[in-house]
Amino acid sequence: MTPAAKNHPSSEEMAARQLEVAEEQLRWVRAASMPQVRETVAKALNTTQLREAYELCDGTRKSNGVAAEVGISKQAFSAWTRRWRNLGIAYEVEGRRIRHLISLAELGLPAEVKEDN
Repeated sequence: MTPAAKNHPSSEEMAARQLEVAEEQLRWVRAASMPQVRETVAKALNTTQLREAYELCDGTRKSNGVAAEVGISKQAFSAWTRRWRNLGIAYEVEGRRIRHLISLAELGLPAEVKEDN
């Protein structure tokens, strides 16, 4: 092995470093975007029923079950989740189930809205 080759990191070392840098970037992006995400979620989920449905969207439940649990039609729930996906606060996972981007608790938002609109 040449002296120059000894100074170059291995591909495993480079991959580990890239992962470390990506994780650091993610921490900064989360910190910088959290106020905007909190505001978006608070505005979009302005009733207790919307917040309850959003919290139930943890990626494990089918849409029919969530809709039934919060007492709305499957069509209404579909419209809600479409809006949430468009806002970037929810996304579709395996089996077309919906998962919220972040929980209300992680955002410091209450599950109940004081005055439902």
